Amino acid sequence: MHAHAKRVLLWLLLGASVGVACGASSAAFLASLEVVTQLRIRHPGLVWLLPIAGLVLGGVYERYGTPIRGGADLVLETIHGGRAQLPLRMAPMVAVGTLLTHLFGGSAGREGTAVQMGASLADLVAHRAKADSMLRRQLLVAGVAGGFGAVFGTPLAGLVFGLEYVT
Repeated sequence: MHAHAKRVLLWLLLGASVGVACGASSAAFLASLEVVTQLRIRHPGLVWLLPIAGLVLGGVYERYGTPIRGGADLVLETIHGGRAQLPLRMAPMVAVGTLLTHLFGGSAGREGTAVQMGASLADLVAHRAKADSMLRRQLLVAGVAGGFGAVFGTPLAGLVFGLEYVT
C-alpha cells in the first residue's frame, strides 16, 4: 500500500474515532442537560443553592482544574502552538461544571463546553495514535468542529466554525 493511501486510511480511521467520541459525548451531555433543566424547572428553589454550588465548583477547579484553567484559550494555544496534550480531565470537568451551573439556575453556554470536550477527546485520540503534529492539529480541529456541530445539530456549521476557530 502506498504511503499516501496509508495516510488517508489513518486519517479516516482517526477522524471517525474523533467523530464517534464527539458525537457520543455531545449526545450524553445534551441528554444530561435536558434532565438537569427539567429538574430545575420542577424545583425552582434550587436557584437559592447556586452560590453554594459556585463555591463547590470553584473549590474543585482550584484543586483539580489548574491544568485546564485556560478553557477555550488553552484549546487555541494547543492547536496553534502544539503544546503538550490537553488534559483528558477537561472533558468531564467542563461538562459537570456546566450541568451543575444549569441545575442551580446559573447561565453557562453549551457550545464552549462542547468545543472543549471535543478538543480534549480528539487530543486523546491523537496522543494514543502517536499522531504527528500536522495530523494532531487536524484531529483537534475535527474535535472542535464535531463538538460544536453535534451540540447544535448542525454538522456543516461545525465544519465552518472549526475552520474559523483556527484561523
